[in-house]
Amino acid sequence: MTSVERVRRKQNIREAEGYLELISLFEDRWQLDPNLRVRLADRAIECLSEISNPQGFKPHILFLKGQAHRLAGRYLEAVDCYSENLHALLALGWCYKRVDRIDLAIKALQEAVAVEPETAISHYNLACYWALTGNVTQTVRELAIAFDLDGKYRDRVATEPDFDLVRESPHFQALLSVNV
Repeated sequence: MTSVERVRRKQNIREAEGYLELISLFEDRWQLDPNLRVRLADRAIECLSEISNPQGFKPHILFLKGQAHRLAGRYLEAVDCYSENLHALLALGWCYKRVDRIDLAIKALQEAVAVEPETAISHYNLACYWALTGNVTQTVRELAIAFDLDGKYRDRVATEPDFDLVRESPHFQALLSVNV
């Protein structure tokens, strides 16, 4: 690979990351026009597709393509792009949840926990998905681990609708009543 090809690969990756950042930067405050959102996501995918020799960047490139599909609302296409790393598995679980495949969301988050067991967000999201199935035991188990790893997740439970099915369970209530 020539130095020109390496520079161009880096430029393509940075350009794609820029498009994805434009889509998601202020999404919690202002909604981007859906057509523009899809056009920007597609442009990110085009930039990444122009890379002829990904070498050691293939997992990152696939992850970025998956993010572009996810941000465009094409969740099943996103699933095909995600590789086996924590961020990809979290995003994969997110996509599966939105296409009502909670079983596959749970599987993805179980893999994320196996990859990095000391990451609170993986346990928290896994607890959310177990809660959607009504499995109180698994929900409480994963939530307790998330709380132990990072107490800030305790504050999120009250407003998280994923826990509505298990919220009234005595075991769930007992976990929330423990003061740290």
